Parts: sequence; C-alpha cells; structure tokens
Amino acid sequence: MQNTVMANLEFCFKGIRHTPSAVIDMDVCMRHPEPIVQAYRILASENGIGLHSYEFDVMIMENIEFTEPSGLVTEFLNDGALDLEGLHQAWQQQKIHNLLQPIAKRHLGIDKLDDHPALKAALIEAYQAE
Repeated sequence: MQNTVMANLEFCFKGIRHTPSAVIDMDVCMRHPEPIVQAYRILASENGIGLHSYEFDVMIMENIEFTEPSGLVTEFLNDGALDLEGLHQAWQQQKIHNLLQPIAKRHLGIDKLDDHPALKAALIEAYQAE
C-alpha cells in the first residue's frame, strides 16, 4: 500500500499570495534524513518553485497542512498535523516486515510472520545486527 498525503500551504512572496499543493509520497520522504525537508522540496518542485530561490526560503517558513492520507499515514495525521516521528518508526517496522515475510515463507513455509512473534523478533534482531 502506498503511503501518501496531500500537502498544502499558503505564503506571500513579493505581495503575491501562493497556495502550493501536491500529493506527497511519504515513502520517498521517509528515505531521507529529514522527511519534512523532502516534503517541502517535493511541494516546491511540483509547483514550479526553485529549491534555491528566495521564494522557497519564504515558503519553508510556513507549516504544511496535510490532508487526504492513505496507507500508514492515516494513523499519524491529526487535524492537519503529521506525526513524522511516529510515522517514521511505523514505516521502518513495515519495511522490515515486508523484507522478512518472503524469507519466512520461502525458508520456513510461514505465510503470516505475525503469527510467530518470537520468530519474528529473532529475525528482526538478526536483520538489525551489524
């Protein structure tokens, strides 16, 4: 399932009111060290705002309002505010689960890894060990 959200904000630059909006793929944002910065970059890019412009500098001073969530994002959106930390943790867990489930199926014949919490915990620990 894709994790998307509609992003909107409003700002004034040189006396002109701007209202950029875009559907943001939060999977793309979660892969970056600062997901909110990536959301601003996508929002700017989708609305013809240069990333190295004064217009962008003014835009990022405003908070993004998020609406129309899908996927995991639905659990972390409250009154237009997105809990990015909570979303990132859940996204990481989902990512690990999606990697481990086919391995459990292929090697152990397990269709639902969630039905085997001890095994799932062991596989996650092995995955995270470096």
